[in-house]
Amino acid sequence: MATVKRQLLEALSHRDIAAVSNLIVSWQKVVGTEKLTNLIVNEVMVECDSDSHRWFCRIFLGQAQYEQMQEKAQSNVFQILLNEGLEPGKDFSFGSDGRLLMSDRAKQILLSQVPQERKFLFEAQLEPLLNEHRVIAIEQQLGCAFFSNLTEIAIQQIQVLSNSQAAAYLGVLVAGLVSRHPQLQDADFPTRFILSTLQGLPEERAMLILNDPEENPEFDELTIFQHLLAAMGDAEHHRIAEEDGGISLEQLKKLDLVWRGDREISEIIAMIEKWHLKNK
Repeated sequence: MATVKRQLLEALSHRDIAAVSNLIVSWQKVVGTEKLTNLIVNEVMVECDSDSHRWFCRIFLGQAQYEQMQEKAQSNVFQILLNEGLEPGKDFSFGSDGRLLMSDRAKQILLSQVPQERKFLFEAQLEPLLNEHRVIAIEQQLGCAFFSNLTEIAIQQIQVLSNSQAAAYLGVLVAGLVSRHPQLQDADFPTRFILSTLQGLPEERAMLILNDPEENPEFDELTIFQHLLAAMGDAEHHRIAEEDGGISLEQLKKLDLVWRGDREISEIIAMIEKWHLKNK
């Protein structure tokens, strides 16, 4: 059973549908459906990371059943925290994508409900959700799924770049985001964003991009500005080049909400506004 558990965890970590399906079919014949089901529920699902857990449930249970399971789990958690006197919206809440956001006190109360032998694993699964709170908080301020949109844009961009260009693009983009919002570093955002962007690439190419030797990457900031504006839903993001009239003051103000380069965008905004006042 240790072998099938190891194989399933490995396949889950790679989100490999074919591998998981083949393992389930082949091991059912060896150990039987009941034993395999117990292993998946009581060991594999407990030990895999939270993203793999959600992925497995969506793929192999189906979206409708997964959502029902999520609703039931949320209801149970909601009731536990309410019974302990915690306040919704203050001590805990659920994000628009169903992710649980909670205070340290709420986390400790939930952990107190978990059997001792599973507490460590449960806490490890909670941690990504707590870190995600920082990302969601920024998106709530922006009023859009900024980071999800930006990830999709970055995935498309690296398809047309060389390995060194892709490494520079990701390096400059992420550095500017973290410079503007240092809390993203605490949420391990740089690693998660880059891995999410590279996950569809062949392993060899992804490793070459990750191991690019350039320590001080440079990339065209205008392209990055276009992508940041597009992720915020700016309809004119593609018309910020000088021949199209250049970037507007309103667009600069949007960029200042999410990104900071060697020269702060707020300084540029202040200079432009000062210039406009002088020339009225």
